Amino acid sequence: MTNAAASTVSFGSRIRVVGITAVLAALIASGCTSSRDLEYKQVEADALRQQVQDLEAQLAKRGKEEAGKAIDAVPAATPDIKKTEIGVGANVGVGTRDKDIVLTIESGVLFKPGSARLSSNAQTILGRVVGTIQKQYPNHYVRVEGHTDDQKISRSKDQWEDNWDLSGGRAQEVLRYLDKHGLDSKNLSFAGYGAQRSLDKATTDAARAKNRRVEIVVISK
Repeated sequence: MTNAAASTVSFGSRIRVVGITAVLAALIASGCTSSRDLEYKQVEADALRQQVQDLEAQLAKRGKEEAGKAIDAVPAATPDIKKTEIGVGANVGVGTRDKDIVLTIESGVLFKPGSARLSSNAQTILGRVVGTIQKQYPNHYVRVEGHTDDQKISRSKDQWEDNWDLSGGRAQEVLRYLDKHGLDSKNLSFAGYGAQRSLDKATTDAARAKNRRVEIVVISK
């Protein structure tokens, strides 16, 4: 299965799970269903959730494998920062902060607007991040930092109190992914900074997109 095909199936399965869940709620509310109907729909929803989880695990594994192969293919004398850039791939910016390595991913690559649920596309990208950290920086501390733009939350204000809340939720979601797919939980932490640490002070759409990001900081012990 190709990356695109796997992502499409995963996204389609998610939609079906959401649809079935909505149908279940509607049927229960209307009282127009039997317990057997509800049990059948619940079993179907559970099976689809498992399918989504299996496909996302495949994408994460593929990303880790891609990172490892990419790093192994470069000459041994290549600087570590360059190996890191090759390992994480084109969707992840690589920089430094003092002695730390900072991996930056725009939020639009990982999440839908106002959401803290990782997209299907995020699975392979973060898989490459995990693979790179495991290969290049084993046993380092890793802190996940969430950042937003300066605009108040509107479309998802029923889910998030403010940008601090959203940025922390996104950082925690990425942290849980890193933990689930191979990084040691005792080395992981997260923080949400809202709009307080913007990269670009302009109020253009491009500047705000740049400020909406997740930074994965690999900390030297």
